[in-house]
Order: sequence, then C-alpha cells, then structure tokens
Amino acid sequence: MSRREFIRRGMRFAGLTGIARPWASAATRTLSSRSVPTPRPISPLAEPSPDSASTGFFGAQTHFGQFRSGIDELLGLVKNAGVGWIRDEVYWSQVEKEKGIFEFPPAYDQYLKAAQELGIRVLLILDFGNVLYTGSEKGGPAAEPARLAFARYCAAVVKRYRLLGVQHYEIWNEPNASMFWRPQPNPEDYAALLETAYRACKEDDPGSTVLGCSTAGTDLDFVGGVFAAGGGRLMDAVSFHPYCQPTAPEKKLWTDISRLKAIAAGKPLWITEFGYPTHTGPGGVDEETQANYFVRAFLLARASGSVERMFWYDFQNDGDDPDEGEFNFGLVRMDKTPKPAYGACKTMISLVGGLAPAELKVIGNTYVLRFGEGPGALTAVWRLGGSESVQIPCPGGQYRVFERDGESRSVETTGASLEVTASEAPRYVAPLIR
Repeated sequence: MSRREFIRRGMRFAGLTGIARPWASAATRTLSSRSVPTPRPISPLAEPSPDSASTGFFGAQTHFGQFRSGIDELLGLVKNAGVGWIRDEVYWSQVEKEKGIFEFPPAYDQYLKAAQELGIRVLLILDFGNVLYTGSEKGGPAAEPARLAFARYCAAVVKRYRLLGVQHYEIWNEPNASMFWRPQPNPEDYAALLETAYRACKEDDPGSTVLGCSTAGTDLDFVGGVFAAGGGRLMDAVSFHPYCQPTAPEKKLWTDISRLKAIAAGKPLWITEFGYPTHTGPGGVDEETQANYFVRAFLLARASGSVERMFWYDFQNDGDDPDEGEFNFGLVRMDKTPKPAYGACKTMISLVGGLAPAELKVIGNTYVLRFGEGPGALTAVWRLGGSESVQIPCPGGQYRVFERDGESRSVETTGASLEVTASEAPRYVAPLIR
C-alpha cells in the first residue's frame, strides 16, 4: 500500500465513530505506578535539554538511504530541533549486487557516520528484496534460499555499522502491504524471515535491538498472525504505523495503541511512522494543523505508557508538488525551510525532553498532561476543537506560559492554580528558576 493509498484510507478513518477511548471511564488517568522524577524548573529561554537525545523518545524518518543530498545540513536541523533518533535504510539491493559480495555505497557510510558524530541515534531498516534472490526489489523472501540470503545481508550490515554505533534494526518495512511484500503478504512467511534475520543480527551483535512487524496501519490480524507463528520470540519490540490523517490523533491513536498492546505479549511498542501531509487535496491538513497534531500525537503516545519510541514521517518533504500527499509529510520543506511543525517540535522537546508523564486529565475535550509532581511540575494543555479556560494547579509563585512555537510570557500566581486558555494549539506551563 502506498502512502497515497494511506491518505485515501485516512479519509475513511475520519468517519469512524463510537470507538471507546481508553480513558473515557474516568476523568483522571494515573499514568504510571512507578515513581516519577520531579522535573527541574524551566528557564525562560529553554533550549533542547542536553539529555533529550539520550532519552530518545523523539525520532524522525529521513531518506538518506535513497541517496538524498544535504546530509550535514539536514542532520544539523534534526539536531537543532532536539530530535534524538533518525530512521533510515541500507537497501539489500544496493549492497549485494553480485551474490555473496557485499559492497557498501559511500553515501551510506557518510550519513551514518555523520549521525554518530552528532550524537543522533539510528534505527536502521533492513529491507527490501533483491532481484538476485526474490525476483524483484520488493519481492518478499518467502522461500528458504532467499531467507538465508537475507540473513547474510543482515549480518553484513550489523557487522559493518555497529562500529558506527548502530544497534537498532527493523526487519522490513510494512510487510503486510502488497506494495512492499510481493506478490502477497503472509504473516507466516514474515515470521519465518524474522527467525533468520533475528538470529543473524544477534549473532553479530548480541546487544542489538531487533524490531518486528512494522505494519502499515495498526494491522491486528497480521501482528496476531506473526505471533501465532512464533514470531513474538524473534523480536525485542513491535513496531507499527498508525496513520490516521486527516483525523485528529485524539480520535484514534490511543485506541490503536491499546488494541495492539493487548496482543503484543508484553513487548514494547515503537511507532516508527506517523504523520500528517500538508498537501492541498483530500486527506491533507494545513501547516498549522500539522503542527498542532504533531505535538498532540507525541504527547499522547508518551502518556500511553506503552510506546517506547515514536518517529515522525518524515523530516523533509519528498517533493515540491503541493497537490501530492506523499511529497508533503515533512517538518521542513524540500528547500529545507521549516514548517510550523518544526518550531513546535523544537519547543516540545526543549520543555518535555526526557521527563516522564505523571497524570493525564481529560475533561470533556480538554487535555491536561502533567509531568512530575509538586512545585516543579511541567504541564501541557490543549483542546480538541474550540477553546476554553482551564485551571492548572500551580502553587503560588512565578511561572512561564509557553506557546506551541516557543513564544512565552511570565505570570505570577498567589493562589493554588493558574487560569490558562486551552485551544487546538498546545501550551505549556513551567515554573521559573528562582
């Protein structure tokens, strides 16, 4: 399934109604039974926190594996936003053009080395088919000789790039979609591929993390089939792509996370693609809406307690046609100028960083997400549609209210709370350094 088809599917998602939200039975949800560290107070001129890259909840898809130019400039923008991870590829067909001979294009070494030097971690997708073994570049390695050849490719990649700090691998991309697994996706065939690929990765780097499933959408039947075939023991985490454009994330994302968690046998969940295109056609959203949904989706995923990493698809637009959905998912445009979502990303990471969420309150259509306890707590607030005033617990003192894009103002309260307007654009309330 192409992302153009995903956009059409997103239009159908928008018509889904009556799905019970996991939090609907209570106005307050405690997010974790473990102790939650109290965050340090935030200065008025907050920059991306030094630990945001190491905590690494926030990631973005890049396309350096497709020989995209401007590596240093683009990675500089990734770093500047505080994004700690990129997701990219080293294509099997590019590194094994003769059977048994692995030669790595210099461009692959270049982008992985550049990411390492900037302290940006990499999730590397191991894909796709190879005409030498599978008949086409998107052919699924379903037969045993092709699976064994794919495992040798996995071993060659891990052996080479562990030296550049790569330790996280995703086996295939969207194997439940016929566009990426030809001629026909099959969970049993994919589980068989996982077995050879997982063992190959672990043999060359026992400390590596191997992700499985990587489904287009939240495909419970496919994931369930992989687990039924024994694939659950052959992955360290389950990855999936819960696109829902143009629907607001509040209407679907938590439901998808909850449903997948129920069948994932305790495995961590990684959202390795999620995004909203800003094209002018059906399924697109305007740039302001993209920025709002970006922040809200990441905050909801953090609040779920089940998602370990989340990657936005994608960091840079893939083309200049404003009417083509697949070209317009980026946080920055093709010419690298930032969309509003880029600034919203930087503000969110600078304030939230590696802080653990403590409590989410859903009051009607208003969302109040607190990080930490006591006077040092950071609070994010937004609303699904319209605007209304909400009282944020704030013991007497000085605070700063941050807008989605980083503008801020100082406020002071002598009571126990602060009145803030909740709107579609998230706001944050943080104590000033005393």
